[in-house]
Amino acid sequence: MIDKKLFALGGAAVAGVLVSSLLLSSLRAGDALAGEAKTAADLEKEKAMKNPYPNDLGPEKIDEEIKDYPADKKEGYQLLLARCAQCHSAARPLHSRFVEPEMEVAKLKSAQPEVFKDGAVWQVEDKIWNRYVKRMMNKPGCKISQVEGKKIWQFLVYDSNKRKIGANAKKWEAHRRKLLADFKAKYPQRYEELAKDKDL
Repeated sequence: MIDKKLFALGGAAVAGVLVSSLLLSSLRAGDALAGEAKTAADLEKEKAMKNPYPNDLGPEKIDEEIKDYPADKKEGYQLLLARCAQCHSAARPLHSRFVEPEMEVAKLKSAQPEVFKDGAVWQVEDKIWNRYVKRMMNKPGCKISQVEGKKIWQFLVYDSNKRKIGANAKKWEAHRRKLLADFKAKYPQRYEELAKDKDL
């Protein structure tokens, strides 16, 4: 005769083993999914965060400073916030030392020689933003279309001429020097590496 109590206990034990196996399988599947969830853009952002720049310590938005910009430049700014922030902080291009002058470099050098004296505050080059945006667009995971890239580039050129040189050169210099000082205090080793390569 079958012992009903023993049968019941045996059934419960088997059920328990089955439930445990299912839970373990689910956990393993979850771990596998979590491990493969990173996109190319995620990996680029991780790399950017591990290799910071002084620019990254600036605010992520400059809404107040661009409130009087033309509508098309504001559109480029909004695209920058949405697209560029996928691979690094929006602060990186917004507080960069790069200046792509609207006038000829030689003429700017004659009109404002002070903006050529410190490459960590101003790096003035023809088409520098053009090259930068194209390079970013070629990075893995970048989702910037040609049309969007052009609008972002036009904003960066306009913005660098408005906020960094001309009447606002002194204000920009003070802002940039504070970023450099804060960065040196927070990341001394990285600061020395970038300074050595003239890449602050």
